Amino acid sequence: MKKKKIFSGIVTALIIFANACKPADYYYGEYLENGEVYYPGRVDSLSIIPGNERAQLRFRATTDPKVNQVKVYLRSSLSPKPDVLSFPINGGEHGKFKLIDLNNLSEATYTANVYSFSSEKDSSRVVSASQFIYGKSYINTLVNRSFSKFDLTAPSKPYLVFARENNLPKEGSFYHMQFTEVTYLSNKGDSTKVQVTPYHDYVELVDIAKPSTLKYRTFYKPVQTSIDYFTTAFEDIEFK
Repeated sequence: MKKKKIFSGIVTALIIFANACKPADYYYGEYLENGEVYYPGRVDSLSIIPGNERAQLRFRATTDPKVNQVKVYLRSSLSPKPDVLSFPINGGEHGKFKLIDLNNLSEATYTANVYSFSSEKDSSRVVSASQFIYGKSYINTLVNRSFSKFDLTAPSKPYLVFARENNLPKEGSFYHMQFTEVTYLSNKGDSTKVQVTPYHDYVELVDIAKPSTLKYRTFYKPVQTSIDYFTTAFEDIEFK
């Protein structure tokens, strides 16, 4: 019985000694063979700034110096297949905001999935943004300001009067109607342009030729950040 205990102890000691002699990376060596996974730095603060059938992609490039390009997978809600666009990230652009023009877009919602690349194989995790892009359908909803009358109380200082806009937000807040542009001919034969905001109803027609035809149109923005104005068609008024 004593011999069995001694033998068992010797076997246990040998097992412990054998395990102790295994290399330090025995249990995780398979992971070291593949190396540490490297993901290039992602873009930051990604947004799509809308315009008239176009947009700008805005983001802050990563500070990762290995990144040399971004790929944009741009998909329209009208098509399941994205367009793949590549843009370089130059040495001086790391950590800075970058603007990319996106032209010839449809009036639809666009989603941009953006990846940073340090090589053809190493890409960052995705960063996404979506935005509706405006066009002809939006323009068709716009209404020109309503002409009310000419104020000729002082014949030497005629005014064009518009109907007052109702339910205006506090001045300084964003309002879709931006301004109305009035174009008329002066006594010198020059074309004169005057702008009036929706918060003002009168436009002084300085040195306007009489009789003459003036015209006006109204400018809108669908969202405050829009890179384009959208306008109504011109309306003509006879000044006699």
